[in-house]
Amino acid sequence: MFLDIPDKNLHVNCSLIEYQYFKDYEDRRLFLDSEIEANGDGSIAELKERIMNYNRDDKGIKPKERKPILLFINSPGGDVQEGFSLVSFMSLSKTPIYTVNIGLWASMSFLIGIAGHKRFSLPNMTFLMHDGLSVAWGSTSKVQDQIEFSKRYDSEVVKKHVLQHSTMKECDYDALSRVELYMLPKDALEHGFIDEIITDIDTIL
Repeated sequence: MFLDIPDKNLHVNCSLIEYQYFKDYEDRRLFLDSEIEANGDGSIAELKERIMNYNRDDKGIKPKERKPILLFINSPGGDVQEGFSLVSFMSLSKTPIYTVNIGLWASMSFLIGIAGHKRFSLPNMTFLMHDGLSVAWGSTSKVQDQIEFSKRYDSEVVKKHVLQHSTMKECDYDALSRVELYMLPKDALEHGFIDEIITDIDTIL
C-alpha cells in the first residue's frame, strides 16, 4: 500500500520499504536493533508474533527440516522481564532460531543472544554480561520485597539461563556476575556464549 502523498519519490521509497519488509519476512530475518523497553515500542511483541507465525507455518515439519529463523541483534539491552518474555518464546520454538551479533550484545540483549539454537558473531563485535540495573520504589517494606524478588530472579532465572547456554562454571559466574564483563567474539566463543565467528558472509545470507 502506498502513502497518499504527492511526492512520487516517496511512493517509490515506501514500495521499496514494503518489499524489503516482506522479503525479510519470507527469508525469516528478524532484527532487534533498539533498546528493550517495558511495554515499549512493540519490537519485542512483534518478534514474538513472528516466531509464533513461523512455528504455525512449520507445523507438521520435523524441527531439523525447518528453515531457521535468523535474529540479528545490535542492542544495548533494557527491560529484563520484557526481554525474558522473548527468551521464553525462543526456547519453546520448534523452528530453530539462529542469533547473530552484528554490533553489540549487552545486558538483556546478551541474554537474548545466547538463547539462540545456534549463536554467531561477526568479527570485532562486542559482548557485555553484567548484573544489570535494579530500581526500587515505595515504602521501606515494599522496597525490601522488590529487592528480594530481584535477587530471586537473578538466581533462579538469569543465572540458570547463563549456565544453561554456556560452558561457564557456576563458581566463575558467581565471581564475574558483579563486574562489567566485556568480551570480544573470541572470548564469547571461549565461554560457550556463541558457536561460531562468521568469516564468510554467505553463512547468514
